[in-house]
Order: sequence, then C-alpha cells, then structure tokens
Amino acid sequence: MLEVINVINVLIILGAIMILGFIGNFIFNRTQIPSIVWLLFFGLIVGFIFQVQETIPESILVTISSFVGAVAIIIILFDGGINTDLYQLFRGAPRGLLLSISAFVFSIFATMAVVVILSATLMPTIPLGNSMLIGAILGAIVAGTSSPIVIPLASRLKNLQDKTKTALSIESIITDPLCIVVVLAAYYMIIVVGGSIDVSVGIKNLVSTFSVGAVVGAALGLCWLPVMHRVRKEQYSYVLTLAVVFLIYSLTESWWGGAGALSCLMFGLVLGNGKKILKMIKYSGRGFEMDTETRQFHSLTSFVIRTFFFVYLGMMVSFQKIEFILIGVIVLLVLLLVRYLAILLSTYRGGFERDDKQTMAVMMPRGLAAAILAINFGPAFVEKLMPGLDGFFKVSVFVVILGTAIVCTVGVSLIAHYEQKKQEESMHDDINKVIKKS
Repeated sequence: MLEVINVINVLIILGAIMILGFIGNFIFNRTQIPSIVWLLFFGLIVGFIFQVQETIPESILVTISSFVGAVAIIIILFDGGINTDLYQLFRGAPRGLLLSISAFVFSIFATMAVVVILSATLMPTIPLGNSMLIGAILGAIVAGTSSPIVIPLASRLKNLQDKTKTALSIESIITDPLCIVVVLAAYYMIIVVGGSIDVSVGIKNLVSTFSVGAVVGAALGLCWLPVMHRVRKEQYSYVLTLAVVFLIYSLTESWWGGAGALSCLMFGLVLGNGKKILKMIKYSGRGFEMDTETRQFHSLTSFVIRTFFFVYLGMMVSFQKIEFILIGVIVLLVLLLVRYLAILLSTYRGGFERDDKQTMAVMMPRGLAAAILAINFGPAFVEKLMPGLDGFFKVSVFVVILGTAIVCTVGVSLIAHYEQKKQEESMHDDINKVIKKS
C-alpha cells in the first residue's frame, strides 16, 4: 500500500508541476511576469512536506542533482543555440564577453571581501588566509548567471533590445562553465594536491576547456547538418537530433575534456543557422538548416525541462544555521551592487537604453550549477578549510539562489509594468494630439 501511495503522490506532484508550468507560461505571455519564484516556492513546499532532504541520502541527492543539472543545461543551451541569430550574436559578442568577465571577477572579489570581514565576527576560528580562500571559492560558485533561466526569459521579453538579449545570453552561457572550471581547479589544487592556488594553471585549463568545447560543437554541427537534412522527412527524426546532442555533451565532457555545455550551444547554433554558415564558408550547393517541426519539438522539450528544473531546485533548498543565512543575504546584496558596476562598464557608450540597463541589473539569477557545486564540493572545502562548520556552502549558496530568483522576478515584473504604462501614456498623448489637430 505504501508503494501505491508513493506512486500516487509522485503522479500528483508531476501533474501539479505541469499545470503550474502552463499557468506560469500563460501569465508570462500576458504580463511579462516570470514564473521562476512560483515554481521555486512550490519546490520548497514539496520538499518540506515530503522531507526530501531528510528521507533521501545525500549521495543520491547529489547524483540526481548532477543528472537534472546536466539535462537542463543540454536541452536549454541547445534550444538557445537553434533560436539565436548568428549575425546578432557576432554583433553582441564583445559586450557579452565584457559583461561576463567583469561580473564574474567582481563577484569573486566582492564575495571574498564579505567573507573575510564577516569571518572575524561570525566565524572567528577561521584563519585569515583560509577565509580569503573560502570567500573566493564561494564567490566562484555564485558568480555565474543561470542559462536555463536567463535565455528563455531574455528571449521572450518584448521590451528588450536585441543586443541586450544577446549580451545577457552570452553571459549566462559563459559564466556557468566558468564557475564549474574555476571551482574544479580550486578543488584539485586545495583538496587533491593539497597545495596553493596557481592562477596560471587555472587560466590554462579555462582556455583549453572552452576552446575544445566550441570547436567540437561547431565541427559536429557542420557534420550533422547534411544528415539532419537527409532524414528530416522520416517520422520522429527530431528525436535522433536530440540523442546526438546528449552524446555530444557526454563525449565532450568525458573524452575530450571540453565544456560540454558550450558544445551543445555551438551545435545548436550551427543547426539553427545552417544556411548562413554554409554561405559564409562558400558552400556552392543548396543551404539547409533545422526545419520548423524540429524547432517546435525542441521548444516543447525545453519548456518541460525548465519547469521541472525550477521545482527541483526549490526542493533542494535547505536552511540550517542563522549565521550562514545572514552571510548569504549579505553576499546577495553585495552581488547586486557589483553587478550594477559591471553593467555600467559593459554598456558604456554602447547605446543601451535605460530600461535595458535596469533589466540587465536584475537579470542575475543563480541556478542549479551553483547548487551542484555547493553540494558536491562544499563539504570537502569545509573539512579542509573550516572544520566544524558543516553546511556553510550549501546554506549560503541556496540563500543566494533563492534571493537572486526573487530579485529577477520582481525586478523584471516592475520594469515591464513601467514600460507598458509608459507606452500607454505615449499612445494616449498621440491620440490627444490627433484630436487637437482635428
């Protein structure tokens, strides 16, 4: 009977998640209010009612988190690639790269400063050198914006300029792998080798990982274009392309040591812009790219994965010690401040409108990549650098994740409401002018 009840509970939860996803999408299409926080809070409620983190062993949760995170990144980055205009990407790349690097670096140094200052009062047993390392690692974990949240949200906000959407998308695409590579490098040097941080080794690993991922994704995309075109009329041919995307991510990560997320993006970018790319390389034959039916299938898959992604993220949130929650809140406020500085730097003399800058400032949600890094590597860093303070990374990171999601939702909603009100007033003024002239 218990197994039947569990199955029924799971089915109820799955049905509720899909209904919430549909309602959230319906409301977003009409009000521009994203459903991130609703889904996160639903996940919180589900996690609390069923005591997910108490009843399921942490090792299993880590495995599930890694799987959910990988699937979300694969599907959503691939979907983002096939829906990105290549020419627009080239035009927005410099600003996007500047935003990515400045926001990432500012976040690390700001978080490090917060932890160093607060460790003197909340965690006085930690040596200064260790608190600097802890702050830098925490900063690297929470420095990246979440592509599964940013890309779909930015692409559907009607009031944003195209270059703003491109800059935000590039930032979210680059910073997630950047966070992962930096934290892995720190883990290897501090935990595995037991030495100090070597910046030159870290930079070398970053360049190697990103370049391999980009080259693999682009090359395999060019190889798959004619195959996809040849089998396009076969029933369910789009499933074949999805299977190839999963293989590309896996092989890039495991065999070639590259960024699998970047490979998926580049693969989707090539398939979605096939005609433009074939024209650029002087291909003499007929150009071809992904058909409409396949695009719609991947759009639907992306919607389902996004919906479950947010709910699962809410289920993973856990709050334990008050001091760790306080650190997370302060880090969140500091991240808001330094993001504003990064926006000012990256949009300087770029012709960005005021509303776009405001939207970029609040579009800073952290996601499952930060959660996975905190769960997978946090305990080892705590044991090595701050014994006895279990849960530091997990709690503080989850506070930042939830806080940035709330900031993103509320901020985008207020800006969209203001923009709509401004358009209505402008339209009203135009009507009054016409009436006066007549």
